[in-house]
Amino acid sequence: MEEHFAAQSVGHETQDAEIRPIVYTGIGLAITAVAVGFLVYGIFKYLGGHAIATIQSNPMSAEDQQIPPAPRIEEHPAIELQQLHADEDRMLSTYGWIDQKTGVVHIPIDRAMDLQLQRGFPTRNEAKK
Repeated sequence: MEEHFAAQSVGHETQDAEIRPIVYTGIGLAITAVAVGFLVYGIFKYLGGHAIATIQSNPMSAEDQQIPPAPRIEEHPAIELQQLHADEDRMLSTYGWIDQKTGVVHIPIDRAMDLQLQRGFPTRNEAKK
């Protein structure tokens, strides 16, 4: 029993590792790496020689510019809002034709209110009870 205990107390291996399995593993890994390299090369050559069957256009490309339906995103909303208000103010403060063939015009809002006050507002006839 003491001999067994003495062999265990030594701080290193008493036998060398088998070299043959290590060499076979290294050779197997090298062969596998070469095979994978040839496989990847073959796939790239195969795919590089074939054209893509259906080329779909990129929706973000400049070729197929389509105007989206309203309302669209405004490029300069502050400027466009100022322009809208200026157009509205001009329409509410000037005289002009809306449809010359039918004789429809627009008048300044202040003048329209004065005319409406002079003419009076329409009233509804009350039903007799």
